[in-house]
This record gives sequence, structure tokens and C-alpha cells, in this order.
Amino acid sequence: AEESHHCSDNTYAFGVCFAEIEVDIPMCQIKVLDIINVHDSGRLINRQTAEGQVHGGMSMGLGYGLYEYLKFDPKTGRMLNDNLLDYKLMTALDTPELHAAFVETDDPTGPYGNKALGEPPVIPVAPAIRNALLNATGVAMNSTPLNPEKLFFAFERAGLIK
Repeated sequence: AEESHHCSDNTYAFGVCFAEIEVDIPMCQIKVLDIINVHDSGRLINRQTAEGQVHGGMSMGLGYGLYEYLKFDPKTGRMLNDNLLDYKLMTALDTPELHAAFVETDDPTGPYGNKALGEPPVIPVAPAIRNALLNATGVAMNSTPLNPEKLFFAFERAGLIK
């Protein structure tokens, strides 16, 4: 390319997530007890809608962090869990109480002073659970989902189970 465009007025949304978990080491399971997502999304136009967006994003992040995983046959490349029986999704029964909080700052580049709020709440959820696991057990995991199979091998390597 001979030319490029640099937008000098992009708006950036910031957020953070904190998770309190319970780890069942013998059963290799994580239960999220409490979770909060705090976001600077600019000026909120409708708080109830904003909370709904954050709750939806947190639910997606919980699914990505704890359950969802595409399995492929290494020889054929065929997807092995291509249905809702084998592809594990989080259900309402698996969902902890979700908390959302906001830091409102006026962003002059965003419409009506607001910023993004749809996808940003998804991003910090799995890392928050991962860090809570590290704090609780000393086990650092760097791939998702943090499902029982992966937890078993991580706990075994750490000497937590035999």
C-alpha cells in the first residue's frame, strides 16, 4: 500500500472483571461464586440496557472460559462436536449472579458521549477466572476452556492430585 489512514479520533472502552471461584480439586471443577464486570463505556444512555449488554457479554465470556471448545479429528479435520449435545454450552443453571458497574466518562468522539459496550464485557471474564484459579491453587493455565479435562492435567502436573 502506498497510503494508509490513521484515525485520530477512535474511542476506546475500558473494563475490568473480578471473579470469586470455588475450586474442587479432586473433581477438577471450577464454580464461579461471584463475578463483577466494571466498564468505562462513556455516557450511558439507558442503564438497564447497558447492564443487559454487560450481563450478556459476561455470559458469553463464562461460556468461552469454562465450557465451549471445538474438537476436531486430527486426521480428517472433521469437527467432532458439531451439535448441541456434544458442544457444551453454559446453561442458566450454570450461571452465577452477574454484577455490572460503570464508570461514566464523556467521550467527545463517540455518539452522545458513549463508547462500545457490546463485546468489551466478554473479553476479561476468562482471564479473571484464570487469575482466580491461580490465586486459589497456584496453577497457571493459559488456554481455555478451563474444563475438567484440562484442569485434571494441570492439577496433576502441579502435584495437587495423583
